[in-house]
Amino acid sequence: MSRRLTTLLVLLLVLAAAGTSGCSYRERVCSSGEHPVRTVDPSDAGLACAPDGEEPPPGYEDFPAGEAPEYVDDVY
Repeated sequence: MSRRLTTLLVLLLVLAAAGTSGCSYRERVCSSGEHPVRTVDPSDAGLACAPDGEEPPPGYEDFPAGEAPEYVDDVY
C-alpha cells in the first residue's frame, strides 16, 4: 500500500472516530462583544443580545447576576 493511501485511510479513520465520539458543538447565545438580555414581560420567554457595555433595548432587561445563559440549550 502506498504511503499516500495509508495517510488518507488514517485521516478518514480519525475523522470517522471524531464524528462518533459524542463530542458536540455547542452554539453560543450571543456573539463576541454581546450579552444576552430577556424580555420584561414574564409571559414571554424572549431573548435577545445587546452590545457589551450598553443598556438593553426597550422591552428587555439584563439577566440577574449568574443567571444569563451562555449556550443555546441552557435553561434560563
